[in-house]
Amino acid sequence: MIAPVLVIEPMAARHIDVIRAIDARCYSSPWGVATWRTELAEKTRHHVVARRGDEILGHAGILVILDEVHVTTVAIHPDHQSGGLATQLVLHLLDHARSIGGASATLEVRASARRTQRLYARFGFQPAGARKSYYSAPVDDAIVMWLHDLQTPGVGQRLDLIRHEIGATAERDLL
Repeated sequence: MIAPVLVIEPMAARHIDVIRAIDARCYSSPWGVATWRTELAEKTRHHVVARRGDEILGHAGILVILDEVHVTTVAIHPDHQSGGLATQLVLHLLDHARSIGGASATLEVRASARRTQRLYARFGFQPAGARKSYYSAPVDDAIVMWLHDLQTPGVGQRLDLIRHEIGATAERDLL
């Protein structure tokens, strides 16, 4: 039997319950239904889910402010972590950011989340500062990371290299 293909598609209201269940396993303070409904209604947001068949494996999203993109969430169900799914979702987010003319991207990541910091560093994100006690349960600082010059050929080449390394289809083929 052939395994279902990974599909990255726009998040919809019908996904909220599943996304909240994933977030409950990944985050100490997951967003509520009202927050998700607001996120999905805002034109300045872009949220996607990753699925195989009918199973939602994870999700990711950004907030667009002028020409800056803020990665707001990347969450993978614990049963599907370490399989490259987060890499594919971040790749999607950055492809989308470039397609809408984004000049730079930023995010916060737990100071204790070294593996996640390495994931973002692979894409070229660099630490730029810290937010003291930004996270709760447990309390942790946030490392603020930035990726500048999204529209340059160098960033495009880095994304293409990552895409090649993981064997991902081009973004246009995923939707």
